[in-house]
Amino acid sequence: MLKIKKEIYDEMIEYCKSCFPQEACGILAGNNNIVTKIYKIKNIENSSVSYLMEPSEQFKAMKDMRTLGLQMLAIFHSHPWGGVYPSGKDRQLAFCDVYYLIVAIEPNIDVKCFKIEEGDAIEVRLITE
Repeated sequence: MLKIKKEIYDEMIEYCKSCFPQEACGILAGNNNIVTKIYKIKNIENSSVSYLMEPSEQFKAMKDMRTLGLQMLAIFHSHPWGGVYPSGKDRQLAFCDVYYLIVAIEPNIDVKCFKIEEGDAIEVRLITE
């Protein structure tokens, strides 16, 4: 189970919508499986079907998390044209130590959370508070 503050959840949705029709991506941080901070990171692939986080922004986020005593809890990205299940590429490139949130934009906003281990995606309960 992963908990996310309502304002962080809303900020993530708005960011994903603002990147449409390209995929958005970023990092969610916090402690004890409670997300308290979002890092919106540029997708340098500039693609509607894949993402790659801009390395210097990703590094800056990692340094900030360390300074604030936060852990990287999740990686999020959008699927602009729907579908909230991790793609083959998502599953292949996943770190097993974090959650993955996928935000579908069209035709309706939908968000799912997964743990991906050895290529298998297991849906995890996501709670907004």
